[in-house]
Amino acid sequence: MYNFKQVSPTKEKIIEYSNFLSSIYLNTNKFSYEFLKWQYLDNPDGSVIGFDAYYNDVLAAHYVTIPVKCYVNGKLELGLLSLNTATHEEHRGKRLFTKLANLTYDYAKNNNFKFVCGVANSNSIHGFTKYLGFTSKPLMVKVGLGKVMYNSNKINYSFKREWTEKSLKWRLSNPFTKYRVSNREISYFPKFGLKAILGQFKSEFLIENKNRQYKFQLLKMYVGLDSSIDWSRSFYFKVPNRLKSSPLIFIYKSLESTNIDIDKVKFQIIDFDGY
Repeated sequence: MYNFKQVSPTKEKIIEYSNFLSSIYLNTNKFSYEFLKWQYLDNPDGSVIGFDAYYNDVLAAHYVTIPVKCYVNGKLELGLLSLNTATHEEHRGKRLFTKLANLTYDYAKNNNFKFVCGVANSNSIHGFTKYLGFTSKPLMVKVGLGKVMYNSNKINYSFKREWTEKSLKWRLSNPFTKYRVSNREISYFPKFGLKAILGQFKSEFLIENKNRQYKFQLLKMYVGLDSSIDWSRSFYFKVPNRLKSSPLIFIYKSLESTNIDIDKVKFQIIDFDGY
């Protein structure tokens, strides 16, 4: 019999979550105590919301979201960004993720959260769309040279994230990744010779740090959705799915009657997860 408990962002629990996630995701070392504290507790829009499944007092599955503010059809709403999900191999196949997600969304709806958004990969997208009722659209991945060019016409997005001075400062304080801010562009270097664009901002909140020393850059990479980009004026090429390690997919679920036009979404690397 499983015991379901709401996630608690205490120091002891964050250490437990760090050990649990690190034991499952062996190909990354990002799930440190410092990283999870930053995600779960320091977010200025609110602390973590989620549920755990315990079996004989041992953590068996974990699912969390964090509060985010986004414009939904022009109205600023408070919702949730779906983040870390993990199930111990001994407890897989029992739909614990679906149970934890539904507990999370029921709690969120009862506490005036209006939506859930996030990014899924090829392993998790089936659970989000078939069992949890999410709509989805694959993120575009392009590589190239030079600036990403934008249209001058204003786009009426159906969904985009709001960034304030406080939330952007928090986002850029990610203890796992160091970012470069130059010419209103936020970027980082995931691999030697590759510069990933997190986003471009016309914002007085950005503090440039372009004088730092960074790795040699050969190519730029853009990952996201944004109908305001004019790719005909940008020297970038689409990366085929067969060349991606795991295609990333934008997901959205309304917790009330409001839906969005999935083709008018602005969602970039800076808007999700801890990259």
